[in-house]
Amino acid sequence: MIKIKKLLDKSSGSAISEFLIFTLPFFTAFLIMITMIQQKAMAISESNNLARQAVRAFVTSPNEELALVRANQVIEIYRSTLSTSQLNSNKIELAISCTKYPCFSPGNMVIATISTASNQIASATEYVDLWR
Repeated sequence: MIKIKKLLDKSSGSAISEFLIFTLPFFTAFLIMITMIQQKAMAISESNNLARQAVRAFVTSPNEELALVRANQVIEIYRSTLSTSQLNSNKIELAISCTKYPCFSPGNMVIATISTASNQIASATEYVDLWR
């Protein structure tokens, strides 16, 4: 018991400094990991939303000639909100597919697929209304 007491009395280090030395590297790595996960989740959310908006613009178009123009306009409006560095690093491609042709037949399923340079692929499905 006396030996333990002598060892405790000789301890001149601070518990706070030891805590910081050991935990700060782990905390920094944890923050970096959480930030990367959050950025990936935001990219997925934006891609899904963009695909949904593009297919909605396509399906609600008054005629088939304007449909693809309207869907591409949604993509261009989104691109206009990006910074120049994001524009250069993030190519966005839109692909529209239909289960039956012509695409504007009543009840037809239309799928818009968005693919980005970061290998992010999102798709959304919408149906042409039955009263066309």
